[in-house]
Amino acid sequence: MSDNQFFKSTPLYKEYLLLEAVEKNADITQRELSRILGVAVSMINEYLDKVEKLGYLNKVYKSSKDVKYIITDKGVNRKKLLNVAYLKSAQSLYNIAKTNIIEFLTQVSKTAKQLILYGAGEVAEILINTIHDHPYLGIKTLAVIDDNPLKVGQTILSIPIIPKESLSNYKSDGILISSYGAHDEIYSKLLNMNYDKNKIYHFFD
Repeated sequence: MSDNQFFKSTPLYKEYLLLEAVEKNADITQRELSRILGVAVSMINEYLDKVEKLGYLNKVYKSSKDVKYIITDKGVNRKKLLNVAYLKSAQSLYNIAKTNIIEFLTQVSKTAKQLILYGAGEVAEILINTIHDHPYLGIKTLAVIDDNPLKVGQTILSIPIIPKESLSNYKSDGILISSYGAHDEIYSKLLNMNYDKNKIYHFFD
């Protein structure tokens, strides 16, 4: 939960991160806590004092500058509650995102059932997973093209990664560009290969 680039760092989220960090390492430094919470070191004492007053942790002073942070049973239960709340919010966002992907694939399925993806990254993995989990779409992923020779010969969820030169070996209904950063470059490559632009599907417009 601590490594998340998509959720706003709210006070509740920071509280969770603090309790999680302290539970994992009672000897954690304030500088390390500042990095995890994404706040200034000077603010950490304020966060620690707050959760201590709430009974979520105890400070044990080994010296004036050396402090051990012990999470209490109440703190452990609080962390569990925050974790459940976080998962509920994350699941809600996931369901919205998944619905959008299914709607897109439903449109694609009207004209293409045998697909090749172009771009062997996280987007391709998500698309393949969604296709696999929703067989009613009637879509089959034949292969994934990628221009990185280090990826060619590997697989994504059992789907082979191939070079674009092997495209003619597969009888597909179209190619779905599954890359955001290289979308325009891939589209140009396909057009230069005289691939029918009407059979090119764009996940990212």
